[in-house]
Amino acid sequence: MLGLCALLLTHCAPPPKNLPMSDTADRSEIRDLVERFHDAVNHRDFTVLRGLFTNDGVWEVAPPFEHRFVGPVAIEAGIGESVGRLEFLVQSCSPSVVDIRGEQASGRTSMQEFGRFRDGSSMRVAGTYFDTFRKVEGRWRFTHRVFRARYADDTPLPGRVFDAE
Repeated sequence: MLGLCALLLTHCAPPPKNLPMSDTADRSEIRDLVERFHDAVNHRDFTVLRGLFTNDGVWEVAPPFEHRFVGPVAIEAGIGESVGRLEFLVQSCSPSVVDIRGEQASGRTSMQEFGRFRDGSSMRVAGTYFDTFRKVEGRWRFTHRVFRARYADDTPLPGRVFDAE
């Protein structure tokens, strides 16, 4: 099994060759932005989310789940309220694919999450985030982040929660 995992990992798309140093730095900053988003959600540190989006930024979840929040304050409050309904939530992400065009960029990140709601029901979801970014005052920010689920399961999670945050 480990051999198969190693084989699959070696066939991931390699980064484009001969990238300018600024492009490499931009990719790194964008990937850090994505990671900070998921870390903030996992650790319920929702105030961090404000600094990750442009003033007109949008975070949404496509149907069938349908959530949409516009602006950093609404995004912080909306995600905080949504995650607040869960006893615990864990998100895991794949490395992001990023395409940069000057001060604009787009990216794609696969994500899996699972959690248990305070009423005892559970959820497992897998899908992809489709992102657009803009460089604002020298820093990359999300302009639009939309999650499209590819799989959902509500089978109860039988395990114990040791630390919800």
